[in-house]
Amino acid sequence: MLIETSWKNVLANVLKVLFVVLVFSIMYVPIVIIIYQSFNKTANSISPLAWGGFTFEHYKEIFTDRQLYTSILDSLLVSFWATLLSTVFGVFASIGLHALNKKARKAMDFLNEIPMLNSEIVTGISIMLVCSLIKPLFPGVFGFPSMLLAHTFFMTPYVILMVLPKLEQTDEALFEAAQDLGCSPMKSLVKVVIPSLSTAILTGALIAFTLSIDDFVISFYTQGGGFSNFSNYVYSSYTKKNFSAGSYAFNALLTFVTLGIVLAISLYGNHKKKGENK
Repeated sequence: MLIETSWKNVLANVLKVLFVVLVFSIMYVPIVIIIYQSFNKTANSISPLAWGGFTFEHYKEIFTDRQLYTSILDSLLVSFWATLLSTVFGVFASIGLHALNKKARKAMDFLNEIPMLNSEIVTGISIMLVCSLIKPLFPGVFGFPSMLLAHTFFMTPYVILMVLPKLEQTDEALFEAAQDLGCSPMKSLVKVVIPSLSTAILTGALIAFTLSIDDFVISFYTQGGGFSNFSNYVYSSYTKKNFSAGSYAFNALLTFVTLGIVLAISLYGNHKKKGENK
């Protein structure tokens, strides 16, 4: 009986380990392959996974391939402005939601969740139809304006989701104390409330930027006027059989930068906690 129980425990532990390995493999193996391909000289060959030698040439293509370079700049431009706008809108929307009574806040929370739960293709087509309706008034709406509008629309709820819980944990007496000390409501908001939400705001901004930089479906329906982002460039170049290995390099570079930012934030948080404990 004891032997049977022991074998069951061993089997359960093995299955747990295999499950964890499977999950992490699904998450990280594609990233490893992209990094591998970014240094692989024969990444564009018929057998792309075959190692053809180490090279930095694909990283040079980021700056020498004009179409790739333009799509990257377009992606960064949209992501930067969409992140900035969605962060500002999300912070002030969170403050407004926090000021509501429980019943109204619950209803608004539900409305905030709809864009996140909604299918991206529905969001993309909806915004495309809206832009089509206003195109007679604004002929140049498709391109940067339409993509910026779409990205800001679907990213703002994620910022609210990050900021609102932190705001609810913040002591409301801080705002009142700042006003008692002579600060105006706006100055109290800028000098006291927003700094206390800095971690949540930064987290929301990073999530927003990550969602924007690699978005494909919504961007596909809102691109136009010669303006397109990197994900649409990858799709079009792959279907047209002129895929550039510089795409691997840019993805790898983006992974390295993201990893560096996450590590920096983590180290800063640990350092701050140690300083507070002292």
